[in-house]
Amino acid sequence: MKVTILMADKCSSTSVAAAMEFFETANVLHQYAKKKSTGSTQNNVTLFDVETASIDGQSVKCTGGLRLTPEKSLAEVSDTQLIIVPGFMFNILEVLPTLSELIQWLKFQHSQGCYIANMCTGAFLTAQAELLDGRCATTHWAFSAQFAQRFPRVKLQTERTVTDDGLIMCSGGSTSGSDLLLYLIRKFASPQLAAECAKKLLVDISVRSQTPYSSTTFKKNHTDAEILKIQIWLEKQMIENIQMEKVVAKFGLSMRSFIRRFKDATDQTPIQYLQNLRIEKAKHLLESSKMMFDQITLQVGYEDGNSFRRLFKEKVGVTPSAYRKRFEIVLV
Repeated sequence: MKVTILMADKCSSTSVAAAMEFFETANVLHQYAKKKSTGSTQNNVTLFDVETASIDGQSVKCTGGLRLTPEKSLAEVSDTQLIIVPGFMFNILEVLPTLSELIQWLKFQHSQGCYIANMCTGAFLTAQAELLDGRCATTHWAFSAQFAQRFPRVKLQTERTVTDDGLIMCSGGSTSGSDLLLYLIRKFASPQLAAECAKKLLVDISVRSQTPYSSTTFKKNHTDAEILKIQIWLEKQMIENIQMEKVVAKFGLSMRSFIRRFKDATDQTPIQYLQNLRIEKAKHLLESSKMMFDQITLQVGYEDGNSFRRLFKEKVGVTPSAYRKRFEIVLV
C-alpha cells in the first residue's frame, strides 16, 4: 500500500515521525514473520510503501523548531492510496488559512478514492475541504468547541480517540495518534500484526476515550458583567449547598432571564456549570492530595459520596480511583 505522510510548516514533528516509525515497524515485523514461516531470506515484502511530501517539496519548520525535509512536493505524488495528515499542536487556527493549496489537494485525492487519516487537529484541514460534512470525526478535545463552531455539519465525537467513516479516519489529541496508526495497521494489514506492533512499541492497543484527559472550559471572555459576577461567586461558594432560586434572588434576576443569559454567556446551564466546577475541583484534589473520596465529596459541596462517585464516572468516563491512579502527581 502506498502511503503519503504530509508535512507543513508548524505541523507536529511527532505526528510525522510516529507515522513513519509505526509503518516501518509493521514492515519489519511482517518481513520477519514471513521469513520465519517460509525459511527464505529473499521474501522482503513491503506492506506499506511510505513517502513524505510538503506543498512545494521544500523543508518545513515544525512546532518547536525542528526542521524536516520531505521527499516530494504534492505535485510529484502519484497513485497514493493512504494520506496521513499530521496534527498542528496549538497552531491549527493560526495556520489553517495558509494551507489552502494542501486542502484543495486533499479534496482532489479524496475524489480519486484515496483514504485520508487525520492525526489530532489535522482533522481541521479535511473538514475545511468539506470532506467531513455529514461524517463522524474526532479531534483534540481542547479544540472541539472551535471545531464544532466552524464545521457544524460534521458529526463530532470528541470522546472517541479514533473514528472511521468510509474513506476518512481521525484521531484525538497527540498520543492518541498511536491509536490511529495501530488502527490503520489493523485495517490494512491484520489484527495480529497490529498487536505485534503494539507489543514492540510498548503501546496500549485497547480502546480508549479522550474523556478522562479533557478539562471543562469555563468561559469568561463574554460581555455579560452580571453573569461574570455570578460565575466568580459560584466558584467561591461551590462548597456550600447552592440553590439556584437563592442565587437569582441574591443577584436580582428572574429565573428565566438568569438561565437564558447564563447559557448565552457560558454555553452551559447554571446547573451544568456548577456540576463541572465541582468535578474539576475533585479531579484536582485526586491529582494533588491523598484525601479519601468521601472527604473530597464534602470539599466540593456534595454530601452523598456514592451519588457523586456515580456522577464523576458518568462525566469523566472512569471511577475516581482509576482517575487518581492515572493522573496522581507523585513527588520524588
